[in-house]
Amino acid sequence: MKGLDLAELAVLAIDCQATHSNPEIGHLAEIGWVKTQASRPFDHEIIIETAKTNLVKMGKHDRMPKQFLQITGIKSAEMKEAVSKKHIWQKLRREAKKTAVDNRGICPAVIHFRRYEEPYLRRLHREFSAGDAFPFSIVCTHAIAQKLFPGLPRKSLRAVAGYLGLSLPNLRRSLHHVAATAFIWNQVVGILSEKEKISGIEELLDWLHGSPSPTRAQKRTREYPMPKTLLQDLPNKPGIYRMYRSSGDLLYIGKAKSIKHRVNSYFHKRGRHPEHILEMLSQAQNLSTCVTQTALEAAVRESDEIKLQSPPYNRALRPNERKILFYSKDLKCINSSPLAHCPLGPIPSNFTMVSIAILLDVLNGKIKKITRQIIEAILDTPPGYAPEKACFLSGLESFEKEYCDRRETPVDVNRMMQWGTRFWQEKLIEKESDQDKEGEEEEPEEGIEQGWTPERVFRALKRLNRLGAFQIRRARWFCRLSESIIRWTPRVRENGQTNILIITNGIPNFAGIPKDADKTIVPPGHKKTSMERQKCFDIPTYDRMRIVTTEMRRIIQEGRGIELCFHPGNNLKKGQVKKILRWI
Repeated sequence: MKGLDLAELAVLAIDCQATHSNPEIGHLAEIGWVKTQASRPFDHEIIIETAKTNLVKMGKHDRMPKQFLQITGIKSAEMKEAVSKKHIWQKLRREAKKTAVDNRGICPAVIHFRRYEEPYLRRLHREFSAGDAFPFSIVCTHAIAQKLFPGLPRKSLRAVAGYLGLSLPNLRRSLHHVAATAFIWNQVVGILSEKEKISGIEELLDWLHGSPSPTRAQKRTREYPMPKTLLQDLPNKPGIYRMYRSSGDLLYIGKAKSIKHRVNSYFHKRGRHPEHILEMLSQAQNLSTCVTQTALEAAVRESDEIKLQSPPYNRALRPNERKILFYSKDLKCINSSPLAHCPLGPIPSNFTMVSIAILLDVLNGKIKKITRQIIEAILDTPPGYAPEKACFLSGLESFEKEYCDRRETPVDVNRMMQWGTRFWQEKLIEKESDQDKEGEEEEPEEGIEQGWTPERVFRALKRLNRLGAFQIRRARWFCRLSESIIRWTPRVRENGQTNILIITNGIPNFAGIPKDADKTIVPPGHKKTSMERQKCFDIPTYDRMRIVTTEMRRIIQEGRGIELCFHPGNNLKKGQVKKILRWI
């Protein structure tokens, strides 16, 4: 291996996608590799074209978890092209032998996180070529990043690649991961030569195994790549801010009551942040800001910009394939536009009313045979995670005894709304009473990891009705709010000034702080019918109304004055608005 220069070394960048880090438990789903050389200028398109990726054929009883399918985006149709592990390993070994010839006998495998991929590669070796030597000399770019960039908040593949200037798609597929690994190798070879005077493979391996690892204190003390000069002189006003990679790719859009305080809060040496934010901060090296008149305006602009630009680290407000739906009164007919026979809405598609429609049919005796599919549909569980039939029927019977009268009155949406209102009130009372309790464990959320009991089925049915009624109640509120005027007191009030927001067709128009704030202003669309208001709704409009509602709640919590006008002569004062907001 003597004399093998890192830049001239032919390497295989390898990535494995598996359902678990332990090959004894997980299933290997995809393997990808690409041959690369650091001395050549990195060309992303060529790397993508020359990379080899293979989906791995599953056994009869193997199943990919739902979460794994979501983060990879692997479709069932793709699995028709899957090949056996043996065939993939044979192709990878042939590539390793060719690479070894170029390097006088060794094939470096550049892997970002060897603790994840290496066990799967060694297992393939044991299964299909145990008589030969393991074909790879593994170089871990994660280990290199730990020593080269000890203060970087996160050193995942996405974080390191982004820090060095390459963006990855949201879905985790081997094709883009091997390209990112090849890119990182291309970049760190130059940094190793310049910073550590390492130019040979032997020197690199000695450096990785011999030099001391970063201390715990070094790992905990973060060094953000964002230049400190950009954090100076930020406006102490409400508005939105945007963070970018060094390549100019947009990473994140945020809102703030004070841009200065909010942005600087990210860069405290030991500040607490969610994992995805730390990953974003590992890449952010530039920012821009936009001042707004109010924090409410900033929140609405943030939502609209996120939908327009879809930054990778904004999760909550992206469209995410959501759409607006309208339901018939029996919940069985669904349409994307409001119609006379589909008057219930707008309701976002990530909450389905189908479960309630099936439950109503069961309670009305229209569905006599309760199958596992019916139970799964009512409780909205993945296949195989629903309770047993006897357990479900016992919980259903308890629900009927408690809430269904014996006069054979049909159970319809109006009844569901009554139940849901009652259950929502119970939840409000429970929430208020819990505020006085400290140190007590919260009731666990309904999840597939818990065992089913009749009591849990009973609670799940109550929750289903509560959330269904909430969605319809909220839809009606949003329709009213889409043609309204809101007045509220600024955080710093001078000479009786009042903020004014005019909402028309679900689009907020900030009128600023007029001097004649007491002048009567009539909502332009106050005469519109319910269906006319519904027609303006799409996901951006729905989210705007949700954000305005949230900001109204925040204004009240801060003790500021607020007034809401739906039509002439109907001005709701702070106390009335506060009561309404408890229900939506």
